[in-house]
Amino acid sequence: MVKAWGAHVTVTCSQNAERLVRDLGADDVMDYTAGPVEKQLQTLQKFDLILDNIGGESEKWALDFLKPWNGAKYVTLVTPVLHNTDRLGLAGGMMQSGVKIGCKVLKHLRKGVYYRWGFFAPSGPTLDEISEMLERYRSLCVSDMSLRSVMIFSFCSLGCSHGQ
Repeated sequence: MVKAWGAHVTVTCSQNAERLVRDLGADDVMDYTAGPVEKQLQTLQKFDLILDNIGGESEKWALDFLKPWNGAKYVTLVTPVLHNTDRLGLAGGMMQSGVKIGCKVLKHLRKGVYYRWGFFAPSGPTLDEISEMLERYRSLCVSDMSLRSVMIFSFCSLGCSHGQ
């Protein structure tokens, strides 16, 4: 979708998926099997948005690849909310999660970037809208869009293997 908005998109994936992600519109592809992604990314310009759907180690270095003091955002889909509420109950888990996100937001805001947790709730009408948008993908044009560079980590960037 961000490609349809005119963004320059960088994706991490294995070499086996490179053709697929390029066909989907990726401009730059980083092969996580070819060595540390953070070293490969050093050759590129910094990003306006990083969507991290793997979490873990990538969070430690990914925020350094955002444009500071430019409204850049790091969004991770991997949050401790469910783990914390399972472990500590609803009130304790939510409090623990709130403190954690608060600390991360403040830590990274001092560096000039925004830190966010993203949540996904499936919605039939929204998925239909996305499907229609993808069908119109090439003809979409959004003016006055400040988002110019995006990096998206693939689900398998940590070397996990899921049946292709």
